[in-house]
Amino acid sequence: MGEGGSRVTFTGSESPCASTGSFRFSRPAGYSYTAGQYFRLTLETREGPQTKSFSHCDAPGDAETLVLTRLTGSAFKDALLALRPGDLVTVEGPFGRLVLPAGVDRAAFLVGGVGITPMRSIVRDSVLRGTGLAALVFDGNLDETCVPMRGEFDAWERENPGITFVHVLERPSADWKGERGFITAETVLRHCDPHDGWHWFVSGPPAMVDPMGRVLEALGVDREHSSFESFAGYE
Repeated sequence: MGEGGSRVTFTGSESPCASTGSFRFSRPAGYSYTAGQYFRLTLETREGPQTKSFSHCDAPGDAETLVLTRLTGSAFKDALLALRPGDLVTVEGPFGRLVLPAGVDRAAFLVGGVGITPMRSIVRDSVLRGTGLAALVFDGNLDETCVPMRGEFDAWERENPGITFVHVLERPSADWKGERGFITAETVLRHCDPHDGWHWFVSGPPAMVDPMGRVLEALGVDREHSSFESFAGYE
């Protein structure tokens, strides 16, 4: 991609749950990336041009670029919401090293909320290409009303025996049969041996990444077998 990025077209948006939006853009000509990487998006906002980084929520085999983000009421997020199909924006990339290491065939993720985006890119890429990647995803959210992309994740589990999602809800209903509270070392140990060939991924806002890093420390997972990405722009 040339210096200064490329102009692409906004194609549509959805609202997966409260305060969360997904936004689709055309792919720049000649653009290629590895699942898990991120790009920079520049928009005209009420405060002037602004550039923010977003992990690819899409896989390289998809036709469009997908952004999943919290809607915070900032000038940039409001400009995202104001886009109409056909509007042009600028993207630059790819960047980042949160990708599946060579030779790894077992990937585990400690994620939640919009922190699922690199995971979704990596696991979707495996599903589309039929690589047989074993994926274990601990996905933390507030309650059943807002588990972004859960329908797709449920389908992956049904159709791919090597893919498992463990949904951990902070404040679920009384009928919830899954994990409750927060993702902890004990949560992980109930579902796997953390040293059984897994490469661990942690991504999301610092408020998610920091405690998940402590979970991996408590489990004795070393840096060689883990990858981290902290999203900028969140308190």
